[in-house]
Amino acid sequence: MSVHAALARPVAHTPRGRHAKPRPAWHRVTGRAVFAASALITAGAVWPPAVLVVLVLLGAGFAKLRTASRKIDTIFAEELSGREDVSEIADRVEIS
Repeated sequence: MSVHAALARPVAHTPRGRHAKPRPAWHRVTGRAVFAASALITAGAVWPPAVLVVLVLLGAGFAKLRTASRKIDTIFAEELSGREDVSEIADRVEIS
């Protein structure tokens, strides 16, 4: 069946005529209200734990970054403290 033929066919249980009044929409309103209420309940049940998990993961990642940063700083400090002064090295090197 073509699209035009499908559009031309009358839909069952719809008011027809010049003075036809729309049918009551209480079932649509009720369905939307139930959907909205269930969405709010689900969001209320799921949102706080999800936020908590994200915050815990961010905190753990931040702590790991701080620990790694401290280790790197320690390694660089050891390397820099173990080196001789540049002027001392230059005195020992003979340029030929």
